[in-house]
Parts: sequence; structure tokens; C-alpha cells
Amino acid sequence: MPTRRVIPIALAALIGAVVACEGKTSGLLITGATGGARVRLVNALTSSQALDFAVDGQVATTGVGFGAASPYVSVSLASHRLQAQASGTGTSLVDFTRDLTTAGSFSLIPAPGLSQFGALFIPDDPTPAAGQAKLRVVHVAATPGAISMYVTAPTADLSSATPAVPALSFGAASPYVAVSPGTYRVRITPAGNPSTTLLDTGNITLSAGSVRTLLVTDAPGGGLPTTLSVINDAN
Repeated sequence: MPTRRVIPIALAALIGAVVACEGKTSGLLITGATGGARVRLVNALTSSQALDFAVDGQVATTGVGFGAASPYVSVSLASHRLQAQASGTGTSLVDFTRDLTTAGSFSLIPAPGLSQFGALFIPDDPTPAAGQAKLRVVHVAATPGAISMYVTAPTADLSSATPAVPALSFGAASPYVAVSPGTYRVRITPAGNPSTTLLDTGNITLSAGSVRTLLVTDAPGGGLPTTLSVINDAN
């Protein structure tokens, strides 16, 4: 299977379908407590290279590129309308109202193939772990099925390695995995099949206090090759 890495500048710092159409789509809401109330948009919508993020009818961030995240927007603990819009057009591709009654940091992730919902709404935990790094994987690539994530020494053989995330289904986010600072290699494989590498970051250096989200998507425009973006949650 072809392998492709989309490694934004954030990865260097590590070292470092909703179809595009008019209308509304509800969001799948998954909540959890973290800290003060704030929300960001993560663009995994393969049909839209750039999105604007609107909160309560006001555009908060423009031009969020594919595989990238907007800054967090602070909101009160109340009902809020959250929209992912085709950049510069005002056309809503994902549009729903969320009752935010629990404090925390959250990501709105529109992506194709997410049943009738069209987006994930997931809790983030960007608080650094003392003396450690944290990373997780969010799986919104419809093509490869369930995946595993390995975080290993650069030369480790996956046939004898234990996955940090054994099996993550499409449309889900893993828990954050804490690791000691150091140089690692992160590889994504089909679940239970370490002999087939879908994505490979190569050697990356994780510093103490860094927090990263690995976003697994289909290619821009849809389909293969499966694509990896690294998003800086903290540090």
C-alpha cells in the first residue's frame, strides 16, 4: 500500500465525506473534562483545502488548511453554534449547536465518511505532563480500516514491538500516550498487521512538555494515499 507522510512544520518542532456542499450536518459529540472552556477547528475535510471557523455566527479563524488546526477560541459554558465554513464563502459545511456545560478544551474535526454526523467533537488534554511528552492519534481515514500506532526506538522491528495504541477504529481518538523525552519513530499500521506500514514519521525528537495529535486522514481530495498530519497541542 502506498505510504505518504504529510509532515507540517509542527513535526519539525517535534524533532517536531462531508462533501463540499451547501447545507448543514450535525456533529458527533464526545465530551470530557480538562480545564477552561475553549474550542478549536481541525481540518480533516478532504474536499476543502481551507476552512473558516465560526462561533455563534462570527468567524473566529480563517483559512485553516487541510491537516491543520485553528487556535483555540475561548467560550462560556453555555449553548454555542459551531460552524466549519468553506473558506471565504460563508457556506457552512458542518453546522450544529453544542451545549457546553463541562469545562475543557475540545476539537471540532469535520471529515468525510462519518455517517450522518460529519464531524467529531472530542476532548483534548493539552496540559503537559511533568518531565514527559504526550501524543495521541485521531483516525478519520475511511480507507484503511482500524489502525495501530507504534512509538518505538528508531530502529525497532515492529514484529516484536508492542503498539502504544493496539486498535483504533475509524472515527475515534486514542487516549494520550505519555513517553519519556527522546528520539522516537512513530508508525501507523493496519490493526494487528505490523508488517504493513501505512505511515512513518521517521526519527522525531519529543521534548519534555510537548503534546501532539497525530491526525490520520485520507489524501486531500479523498482516497489513497493515507495521510498523516502532526498537530501541536502544546509546546
